Parts: sequence; structure tokens; C-alpha cells
Amino acid sequence: MLEVRDRDAIALLRQRDPRGFDWAYERYAQRIYGFLVRLSRSRSLAQDLFQHTFLRLAEAGPRLRTDSDLRAWLFSVARNAFHSYTRARGVQARADTELIPGPSGVGAGPESGLALAELERALGGLNRDDRELLLLLGVEGLSYAEVAEVLSVDQVTVRKRVSRARARLAQALDGETQLVRKSQVDQ
Repeated sequence: MLEVRDRDAIALLRQRDPRGFDWAYERYAQRIYGFLVRLSRSRSLAQDLFQHTFLRLAEAGPRLRTDSDLRAWLFSVARNAFHSYTRARGVQARADTELIPGPSGVGAGPESGLALAELERALGGLNRDDRELLLLLGVEGLSYAEVAEVLSVDQVTVRKRVSRARARLAQALDGETQLVRKSQVDQ
């Protein structure tokens, strides 16, 4: 179900009213950029793909269907831009060492920073498809239906792939935990 504000933005985009673009940018820019950084593991590549995504919105906005899911559409464009880039270049994006700032706020101690670092390393070690699924669901908060739309597959397929991806992430986290314990013992 679309939010009323997304419908309003789509209506404005269809009328070529710049307020529709501005609203979509304000609402989704940070999430799209964060998704692309984590997916590509490169800030510079994410910036390029981010610009491509919103350029596509400016170009295609007037042709969006009135019942379009704007959030899913933007994530689809971002995802497709990443896959097009990797196919065209034939090279996987390299990891940027400090992509995610450390945790902040109340109750964030050294243990939570260590856990986040372990999670980031484990997530970075997954294959691109697993990482993409887990980012869309866990970090970006898309529903199974929205992820199915982004990936152009049915929800049953998404659920099966997510189950396998979570199992591989759990294995990777077990490996990260064992490495951390070994390094602590060696010190």
C-alpha cells in the first residue's frame, strides 16, 4: 500500500512539477545512498550510481504509473544501475575500509562497536546477491513484497533466498567471532 505522500509526489512528477522530485529526493536520498554504499562497498561508485538513480527519476518521473511504489522503483533503479556498472566493467567494486561510522548514542559501548564491525565484515564477505537481499530487508526496511518487486521475482523466491542468505550470514558471523576470540587470546 502506497503512502499518501508518495502518491502526491508521483502526481507532481507526472505533471513535471519539480516539487515532486524535491520531495522524493528529500525522503529517499539518504536511504538510496546508504544502500548503494553498502552494496558497492565504494563511496565514489555509490555517488555515481546515486546521481544516476535520481537522474532517472527526473527523466522517467512524468511516465511513472499513478499506482507506482516510489520507494521500490528508486531501489530498483539503484540496484539495476549497480548491476549494469559491474557487468560493463567486469570488475567487482573494492571495499572501502571505513564505510560505516561507529555507533553513537546512549548505551553504545565498545562491545556494540565490535559487534557492528564483525557484522560489517561478515556482510562484506557474502556474495553480492546475499548482501543485496539482506541490505534491502534489514537495513532499508523494505517488505518482502517490495523486495520481490525490486528483484522482479515472486515473494516465495525472495523468502527462500533470504533464508539461505541469513544462514550464510550466520556462518560468516560465527567465523568472525572465532577470529576475534583467537586474536584476543594471541594478544
